[in-house]
Amino acid sequence: MTAIVVAHLLVNIVHGLAHRELRVGLDPPASIFVIVVVLVSPLLAMALVWTTKKRIGLILLSLAMFGSLLFGFYHHFLAVSPDHVHSQPPSLRGIAFVLTAYLLLITEAIGTYVGVHFLWIATETSNKTVKVRFR
Repeated sequence: MTAIVVAHLLVNIVHGLAHRELRVGLDPPASIFVIVVVLVSPLLAMALVWTTKKRIGLILLSLAMFGSLLFGFYHHFLAVSPDHVHSQPPSLRGIAFVLTAYLLLITEAIGTYVGVHFLWIATETSNKTVKVRFR
């Protein structure tokens, strides 16, 4: 789980640099969403998973990655805007933007799966423990 969160952060850094270099800005609500949901929430989730709050961390990771996936898919691939992958110039910066948009989609899909998968395992393990205790 840590590996996917770190990979997601690194791809976001490169994507953010491409945004800046290409002067593709986000409106204030979108910027707040990116800071809170896309950047901070997966890191907070990762930290929680390494504590006794593992279940909360996995829920937060699943929701943050899925929210990021939907946000990125909409802005990079559906909405016609300067943030769309087809709006980027055929330059090194444009290529970096497009590649990182696809990499974000991949890391967010994997992050969503990992969060849900380990949450499911934790829930199943918890249910088995409860059943054994009450027998």
